Amino acid sequence: MTFEKILSAGCSFIQGNELGDEMPFSQHTYPALLAKHYNVAYESIAYAGASNQGIVKKIFEHQNYQNTMIIVQWTYPSRLGVNLSYNYTTKNQDESHWFDLAPNNWDLQNIFDDSYSQHLKDLGIDSLSEQVYKHFGNEQQFLFQTKLCIDATKHFLISKNIPFLFFCTISIDEVEKFDELGFVEWCDKKEFPKGKYHHPLHEAHRAACQYIIDKKLIN
Repeated sequence: MTFEKILSAGCSFIQGNELGDEMPFSQHTYPALLAKHYNVAYESIAYAGASNQGIVKKIFEHQNYQNTMIIVQWTYPSRLGVNLSYNYTTKNQDESHWFDLAPNNWDLQNIFDDSYSQHLKDLGIDSLSEQVYKHFGNEQQFLFQTKLCIDATKHFLISKNIPFLFFCTISIDEVEKFDELGFVEWCDKKEFPKGKYHHPLHEAHRAACQYIIDKKLIN
């Protein structure tokens, strides 16, 4: 395949949290390292806390795919992205309708920013999350929603002749894996170092990059 740029999409693992240069995105994640290996430009639309629905939304909204290959690492299926019926101020001080729900969402637990957590609670996001996971929080629902995301994105990319490579955070069907494991599972098995907030660090991303090269997953 011929491409002049690699675009990545995913959650904090692909944004590169805890690699030290994650804003706006790290140059040390395995997609970024692959771009260096192939001597092409690199860009990322990954963001921390993304759901699979949020990842698809970013991919659909992205404008310039000219001569681009996209690498997507799908996140935990239990995260669910929703369009709210109102605007709210995000932790990045943007105005948005979009929110990514997650079991035990750190943004609702005063882990990073007490004022933002309180802001979400004032909006009732904690109650929304509780009700969603009470009524829809089952594996069948999570995997069904993830399959919809993957299939819709495949159709979108194939229709535009955009080359792509799909991986996963934890093992799911229809995507490439690292020794039959998702990226995080593989990192755990290999005992790669992780940061304070459990993100695989530089050694893991270097190894993932080399794995993809050795397996000739990009031709």
